[in-house]
Amino acid sequence: MAQRVSAGLSKAEGRKFGLTLGIAFLVFGGLFWWRHHETVAMVAGGIGGVMLAAGIAIPTKLGPVERAWMGMAHAISKVTTPIVMGIVYYVVVAPIGLVMRLLGRNPVVHAPRDGSYWVDRGNTASGDMRRQF
Repeated sequence: MAQRVSAGLSKAEGRKFGLTLGIAFLVFGGLFWWRHHETVAMVAGGIGGVMLAAGIAIPTKLGPVERAWMGMAHAISKVTTPIVMGIVYYVVVAPIGLVMRLLGRNPVVHAPRDGSYWVDRGNTASGDMRRQF
């Protein structure tokens, strides 16, 4: 499942993390500035600038920052994933099931053919069963 992120990063990994996060924060800072939220724009822009500079100057030292960032992302996903899956279920899956039932369709229940529920698929085996995949 979830793996621990090591505190040490290679130059390429640290540079990628620092530049990506720095650019993202600068974009958000620009959006906040455009929406006239100057204080938030300055904070986001400052974080973005620091991350860009760190990604260029000291990319191998960004391991603890990445580890904290991924820990925060994991904690947020523990909350948001059940919410998103619940919304998908109640907005997409349940209404489709209700409409199918109203129309009299149930894909789970099959009518028996020739007095049996068995579905004859014919001989689809291409050989022995030793190497299935």
